Amino acid sequence: MPAFDTIRVLDLTHGVAGPFSTMILGDFGCDVLKVERPGRGDASRYMNVSRRFTTDIPRVGGDYFMAINRNKRSVTVDFKDPRGIDLVRSLAEHCDIVVQNFRPGVVERLGIGPVELMGRNPSLIYASLNAYGEKGPLAAHPGMDVAVQARSGVMSITGHGGDDGPVKPGVSLADFSGGVQLTLAIMAALFRRQLSGRGEDVRVSLLDATMSMLINYSVAVTDGDADIAPMGSGHPQLAPFEAVPTADGYLVIAPGTNRLFADLCTLLKRPDLLEDPRFAGNPQRVEHRPELMAKLGPVFAEKTTGEWLAELEDAGIPCAPVNTLKQAFAEEQLVANGMIHTLDHPALGSLTQLGSPYLVDGERLPLRMPPPMLGEHTDTVLAEVLGLTPDALSGLHADGVI
Repeated sequence: MPAFDTIRVLDLTHGVAGPFSTMILGDFGCDVLKVERPGRGDASRYMNVSRRFTTDIPRVGGDYFMAINRNKRSVTVDFKDPRGIDLVRSLAEHCDIVVQNFRPGVVERLGIGPVELMGRNPSLIYASLNAYGEKGPLAAHPGMDVAVQARSGVMSITGHGGDDGPVKPGVSLADFSGGVQLTLAIMAALFRRQLSGRGEDVRVSLLDATMSMLINYSVAVTDGDADIAPMGSGHPQLAPFEAVPTADGYLVIAPGTNRLFADLCTLLKRPDLLEDPRFAGNPQRVEHRPELMAKLGPVFAEKTTGEWLAELEDAGIPCAPVNTLKQAFAEEQLVANGMIHTLDHPALGSLTQLGSPYLVDGERLPLRMPPPMLGEHTDTVLAEVLGLTPDALSGLHADGVI
């Protein structure tokens, strides 16, 4: 996007949440300089479940790295060498945004914290992402996605309950919500900089971002007497609003209003459900959910998922098949809306990418570059941004600084 193609980002992040945030910035057109450790690279280069990506790690990277690092240029710098830190400081002087997700205090000890870098570049936006925030007893603690999901309470409301124990959602909710929220904060700081000319120090924690995803339960739990418990695919505030078994799989039904519930009962030829005082309104249906689902379950088991989808969609009742991930990524709706892309990767050939969810003037944001090879752009960036000569670059390579 023209509004962002002049914005340069110094990406000091690693893992998942930070790189996801900088990938969004890259999708919007920013020039993202991903700084990685020489010979080692980002930890996500080693996260891999696919047989296709098991060779040449870390130079190429595993499937996780491939998913969240497009539209970036990789620059290798050794933070343990003072010359490497000097390179980071110099790069920051030529950047609009710095993004980092080290533990609180680490960047200050390295001499690349917000005070240091914003002192050199007053218009710099310095964005930080950590697990638990800057204050409090957990401020210095490490926090992986699963730990934040546990502490936030997400795991306590996931699954079916009973003796099976807590369940982590299949998506990395803490990491990806943290990444999105940090990007929003950066965008707001960019807008304010247009007015003031000065940068800002913006910070987001994974715990805060995850808790913000629980906002619909906040009043019920803190000011009410609600005790939200795991309910499988169900919803504690709506019924019926969950998956039901069919003759060949599962189907989600979501008639979220009284009118839609009445339409469902008409479709199912069950007027008795409408006449039952236990199901007269949503509060009553929520209170008597087990009885309601006991009546609906056998009805849906009589036909296949496809047969029910056709009837429910024709009646305008919200519904969906419970897809596997393989089915979901092949979903016709995604393809029709241009959400599935392919990029040409120098080592892997054709590489599938899930596109950006943003459409601007009807066009999806372009995927300009595949995920970078480790250090692929080191010499180009340091020459382009800092003006380093070939001899200077050769010396830094020989000493292992880059």
